[in-house]
Amino acid sequence: MGKLDNKVALIVGGTSGLGEATAKMFSEEGAKVVVVGQNEEKGQRIVSEIKQNNGEAIFVAMDIANSASVEKGVNEAIEEYGTIDVLYNGAGIHDAYRNVLETDEEEFDKLMGINVKGPYLTTKAVMPIFLEKGKGCIINIGSQSTFVAGAGGTTYVTSKHAIAGFTKQLAYDFGSKGVKANLIAPGFIETPMTEGISDERLNDIPAGRAGKPEEIAAVAVFLASEESNYMQGAEIKVDGGWTVGR
Repeated sequence: MGKLDNKVALIVGGTSGLGEATAKMFSEEGAKVVVVGQNEEKGQRIVSEIKQNNGEAIFVAMDIANSASVEKGVNEAIEEYGTIDVLYNGAGIHDAYRNVLETDEEEFDKLMGINVKGPYLTTKAVMPIFLEKGKGCIINIGSQSTFVAGAGGTTYVTSKHAIAGFTKQLAYDFGSKGVKANLIAPGFIETPMTEGISDERLNDIPAGRAGKPEEIAAVAVFLASEESNYMQGAEIKVDGGWTVGR
């Protein structure tokens, strides 16, 4: 018996990094997985690997900053599996530490569209399904930048603070209706987003190392499972202790 048997999970940002690890671990725990992203080649590769491991998965192409694309993708998931039980909002981009003067309007809109508008649109599309069933789970992905400045630039830090408020408000509005919403705040994790960042940053992490995507995925499994049913609006730091010294 897996912790996520018979659950259908929509993994937004599931084609690389944390999302890929989460999609695979969810499948290992018995979930039917919908891998959501824009790169079909990567998505189909992950689906193939899940199926080779006797899991169930499909890939759905989605531009999460576009409401029509989100609605279409959610409908595809419903057509395939009949429902959705877990929404994992893991898509995100970084701003290369640019301050407000270095950030143009187009870049600001693009990052906020993916990091903030995207979770808003996917949640809005899935919430009616959760409310009809009286049960659902939303896992939003924050960052060290959810709590402090300096782990990104102006736009990234703004977006990750915004996701914390979004998560709390979801818990406040819908917790009594059976929908749990929580946030995972990863630290410095070995993913494509962190490639090229100086290893000197590891000196500030009490754990003395970067995290692994699977360590984030394991927390996501817990939040998606019945074991976390009394958790609402929680912000879980998985950062090796980096923020305790900030």
